[in-house]
Amino acid sequence: MSSTNSTRTAAGAPARTLAGRNRAAKVSAFFTLSGVAFLANFATGIAWINPGIFVGLATLCALIAIPAGHVGRFRGRRMDGEGRGLALASILAGWLVLFLCLLALLAFVGLVAGLAVLTDHA
Repeated sequence: MSSTNSTRTAAGAPARTLAGRNRAAKVSAFFTLSGVAFLANFATGIAWINPGIFVGLATLCALIAIPAGHVGRFRGRRMDGEGRGLALASILAGWLVLFLCLLALLAFVGLVAGLAVLTDHA
């Protein structure tokens, strides 16, 4: 038994971890969870101090997570499926975070436009 891979299955094959050697899938999952965490700060109230920063950081994390997830899916195909599911989940969640950030931006623009119309007619 080698010192680098001490965990083995009953058949003697190395045990497969969540993403194993697929580092791109892990990076994608990290940035996806970071984007979700930035958006979750709106529930705690801390993000309402400066919402533009939190939405911007969530958008940036999603824009990093999506391409990294695609790289993780490609590498997972070469590594016999290792980390492909994690990369797919990260891609889908990254698109969801990006969609929510777009909705927040549209709501802000609509609010500013509505206030501009109200003050223009006053």
